[in-house]
Amino acid sequence: MAREPILENAVMLMLWREEGPLTPRQVKARLDETHPVAYTTAMTVLMRLWKKGLLRRYRVGRAYAYAPTVGQAQHAAQRMEGILRGVNERAVALGRFVEQLSASDREELMRILSADE
Repeated sequence: MAREPILENAVMLMLWREEGPLTPRQVKARLDETHPVAYTTAMTVLMRLWKKGLLRRYRVGRAYAYAPTVGQAQHAAQRMEGILRGVNERAVALGRFVEQLSASDREELMRILSADE
């Protein structure tokens, strides 16, 4: 069970790097390089991600091919916003988050915020 998030993350990273959708067989072949899995496991991970709305699927012959619904940056932003939504002390959490950023990331954040004004 602990492998599920690792495999989901590996599949998402793989699909973000691709030019187009991948079939379960293609996903399994790429996963086998670093995370050897059964074909049914690759299918299960793809179905789980599709049901979560993270992937869209296209009919390719008798199978489906899968591609991300959003880019990696948008996905990360949605996850961060979702985490913040569940925090009672948002200002404290944001402050702690900013404290942990590198100097260059803080500068980039300041640039983005000042551009919005």
